[in-house]
Amino acid sequence: MSLVRALRELRWRAAGHYSRQLPEQFTRPLHGLKALEIGGPSRVFTADGLLPIYPIASSVDCVQWAARTFWHTLDPAQGFQPDGVRRGELYILDDLDLGPLPDDAYELVFCSHVLEHIANPLRALRAWRRVTRPGGYLLVVAPHMSGTFDHRRPLTPLSHIIEDFERSVGEDDLTHLEEVIELHDHSLDATSRDRAAWLQRHKENVNSRVLHHHTFTTRSLLTLLDYNGLELLACEVRYPHDIYVLGRWPEDNQPVDTSEFLAARHPSPFAVDRR
Repeated sequence: MSLVRALRELRWRAAGHYSRQLPEQFTRPLHGLKALEIGGPSRVFTADGLLPIYPIASSVDCVQWAARTFWHTLDPAQGFQPDGVRRGELYILDDLDLGPLPDDAYELVFCSHVLEHIANPLRALRAWRRVTRPGGYLLVVAPHMSGTFDHRRPLTPLSHIIEDFERSVGEDDLTHLEEVIELHDHSLDATSRDRAAWLQRHKENVNSRVLHHHTFTTRSLLTLLDYNGLELLACEVRYPHDIYVLGRWPEDNQPVDTSEFLAARHPSPFAVDRR
């Protein structure tokens, strides 16, 4: 680690932007809820993680696109056991619309480092809202581009994500592949030490889902969630690269005014968030 990076890390720790459990405003509303995780399991949601969702939810089902992925090997017959305890059912379901899952089945949908791997985020968010009862919650953890191997890439504008939705872009989309190949910072990616294997996984993304289709800053992520009608409740940005957002779907499905929340300056270790 360079001296500059080490000093920056110490400064971020002192400012509270480092990894420690998030304040209770994130977890207090979620106790006892029936929950669905997209793309789990995720260490951040375990009892000793930053957001201990697994032990406080009444049950946790999980949707994963395949039983064997680059990150996990799962067995649906064993149910969802993210921390060694069976929390609910495991659905192997490569369907952004979550077709087999009924409307209003959950009180909380949550995910960590999933949204950037989805080619059509608006379609996914629409499905997550469908399976959540009105008044239910959405908790999203996404990587801030400034702290990841994506920091050389351009920020994905909301207009591009809307266009992807309107064109019904599927998970076989490779629009951003050349950009990733050209601008990826391999020094920040431990999975790319074997460069040939890394390149092959990205070219065959429909079978690996490793590609980061889109990049986010704190404001762009909040703007995307606001566009979907989510009432924004809490946001934290943490070193080395995470944005945490909690929101609630309106009970009456009426538009909510989040202008004050969007205008607020949320403390962040990343300069782009402070401009």
